[in-house]
Amino acid sequence: MGDYKILLTGPTGYVGGAILAALLSSEYGLVKKCTISCLVRGEDKARILASQGVRPILFNSLDETDVLARVASEHDVVIHAASGFHILSARALILGLAQRRKETGKEVHYIHTSGTSNVADRPITGEYHEKRFPLSDKDDIYSYEKMRDMKVPYAQRTTDIVVIETGLEVNVKTYILMSCSIYGISTNPLLQLAHVPILIRLSLEAGQVAVVGDGKATWDHVHITDVSRLYELILAKILDGVDIPNGKKGIYFVEAGHHSWLELSQRIAEAGVTLHALKTTALQTLSLEEATKKLGNGWALLGEIGWASNSRTKGDLARELGWKPQKTRADFEAHFVDNWKAILASTKNRRSAPLGKAEMG
Repeated sequence: MGDYKILLTGPTGYVGGAILAALLSSEYGLVKKCTISCLVRGEDKARILASQGVRPILFNSLDETDVLARVASEHDVVIHAASGFHILSARALILGLAQRRKETGKEVHYIHTSGTSNVADRPITGEYHEKRFPLSDKDDIYSYEKMRDMKVPYAQRTTDIVVIETGLEVNVKTYILMSCSIYGISTNPLLQLAHVPILIRLSLEAGQVAVVGDGKATWDHVHITDVSRLYELILAKILDGVDIPNGKKGIYFVEAGHHSWLELSQRIAEAGVTLHALKTTALQTLSLEEATKKLGNGWALLGEIGWASNSRTKGDLARELGWKPQKTRADFEAHFVDNWKAILASTKNRRSAPLGKAEMG
């Protein structure tokens, strides 16, 4: 195979930035030979990317589907890390790849960023109970997502379905990486859009760390560098011509451990008190209505599945490819202090930051 052209979206974000760092430092020979382009907003960010040997492509919004399709048509592989909730951008990128395939006769590939809130239950409202946790990505997760989305549409889940069905329709191979709660400091030290930093910032305002309900529900977690290594591995397999699971069978769970919401909040509180950023380890219990306002951006569904649900998965497919998470339970337990330090340092120059939508999976 000749040298591949790779397009990455979201290169300055939490996940996208980690993916870019992994690709630029990759030891895989074919990955090293790739030409990497990044869609980016703003001249300043473009200059930084160019200094790293990346080709920046300026754009304004994911809503510019014509621009996305045109840019994708100039590349062989697209890694979409800007948003898992934006249906039209995902479809446009896949259609652009299909045009590339038509013009060159080469196989094209689309790697999509999603999350395990797609399979989360709803224990507080009782609107959905899942007895089969943990789910394996060797199961028919595509059909499972379709079933769940017929009951209650959820944009990130709907996007997964559109990605798979569009890819099959236009003969573009698709791979969906469904991460859980991602932790750890990436290329962006502020880490605004992940569970732990969001709860830390909220506790700085309230004086206590929040937990929704009794906090007994459990989620999986994974370190950001382990996430980025899986993207790198899947890209390397693609470039090497290995026929790995794709389409309906190409949904990969990304997980390396698990925790309860209560444990998460308790460890944040303990680290905050240790660093004298908080005065108490006592938690602030939020009702679902309060969580919707403070953590769900006014979206009740997100307030529950994103902050109080059970979501347990097994990344069997990824491990069969050779992915081995390097970070351990000890790393998870140690990272709370590191997050606090990074955020406390950032507040010296920036007193507050919008909570945004968590890159929670």
